Amino acid sequence: MKKRNVAVLTAMLCAGMTAGLFTGVNAKADGVKLVFAQDLDTGEKANNVMNEILSEYTEKTGTEIQFESLPSADYRTWLMTQFAADQGPDVYTGIIYDMSSDYQSGYLSNFKDLYDQESAYDTGKAWKDTLPDYIRERMYLTADDVPGYPTATAVVRIFYNKTMLDQVGAEVPETWADFMDVCQKLKDADITPFAFPNATIGDLSWLWFNNSVCSQMDPGIVDELDVSGNGYVELAEICKGMDEGKIDFTDENLKASFELMKDFSQYWTSDYNGLDQSTAVDMFARGEVAMVQAMSTKLESVEAVVGDSFEYGVMPVPVITDETHEGALGKSVILGGQPDIIFGINKSLEEDEEKYNAALDFVQYMSSPEIQLRLAEELCRIPLANTVELPEKLAGFKITEEPLRMAWYTGINEKLRNYFHRAGQEYLSDSITVDEFAETMNDSYKEVLDEIKTENGWSADNNYGM
Repeated sequence: MKKRNVAVLTAMLCAGMTAGLFTGVNAKADGVKLVFAQDLDTGEKANNVMNEILSEYTEKTGTEIQFESLPSADYRTWLMTQFAADQGPDVYTGIIYDMSSDYQSGYLSNFKDLYDQESAYDTGKAWKDTLPDYIRERMYLTADDVPGYPTATAVVRIFYNKTMLDQVGAEVPETWADFMDVCQKLKDADITPFAFPNATIGDLSWLWFNNSVCSQMDPGIVDELDVSGNGYVELAEICKGMDEGKIDFTDENLKASFELMKDFSQYWTSDYNGLDQSTAVDMFARGEVAMVQAMSTKLESVEAVVGDSFEYGVMPVPVITDETHEGALGKSVILGGQPDIIFGINKSLEEDEEKYNAALDFVQYMSSPEIQLRLAEELCRIPLANTVELPEKLAGFKITEEPLRMAWYTGINEKLRNYFHRAGQEYLSDSITVDEFAETMNDSYKEVLDEIKTENGWSADNNYGM
């Protein structure tokens, strides 16, 4: 990948604040202190960059920001503990599934009216119109309920060694059948096709690939489960669908997706169930394997090691066509690409005009083109605003796929992810059959969703809180 300098966008700061819950927000808010929480697990650099941005914001506005940055494993636990004690942060970020749940629990202020106004830092159109259509649609839980504003995402791609592909006479594959053919050519040439980390749930490839593959091979289930009609399957809709027997992992489409992944595993390093993501990415960067799957945030570290030693690129999960599975979607499904850095405002701030206005100004600053571009250039986060030009080095991460309309394995909770990962390890190592794996997933889904229903007070009698 080649780099070029990209001119940094200048933030457009309005003299007046956009209309919203309150009016007359001042550019300066001396004496106001906000607690801001964010899950940052991309290393020391990410925290340093964020602290620089927050310091600059305080200098611009006078608003003091107390930054609570927590590891992923502790973040949600900390948040829920804080809210249970009526001490939730004033502003915090989360992925769409968590923010939707928090909004429904009454923790978050509604951004619906704010979406219809301009942002103080990105003028010229309504705030909602600075978002791509599919992201904007995702943010509307209903026509009147919006839990926050998304600023960035992390797009997952397959990094490939083009030099190795050229060596075996292979083109960059677009379909799954071509993908398997390329893997076989690499294997025949004694080149390890894929580093597939699967030691823990934190290594993600098993979760990521299955999310895309299941979605491509059983596309009709979204229409069956989507009660709200917004084109996405929310957690409450998953609970309802499971109770009604519409989700069944012994279904032939889902079993076929598991078998496809098992067939793919013949092209992985032999130690995949003990391989961690960091090591897998390093193996690719050192030229020891032809492909690896990773987020856009890994691009900088890959570039630093690869240098000029070989040419490489990135590609989405290949398209599963009828050649591979009858009735397949015929489109790749994005991994990542969800609005997963969403800024929300604590609903309790609605009782404090000055603090609410300061929080809103802060959210709009953090979602501005200037800040989104900065995070793209420095941390390789993919900006969501359509008013930001993607830096050339991130061009391969431009989202062209179908959105993930049902997060089969990543969108439930950590307990389900653990069940799916452990059962997957057993299945891949031939300790259990595909039928046993499917039954295990049925049992795991039922157990976890029953707990979620109890926690939220959801049942068929109250239509699962919808």
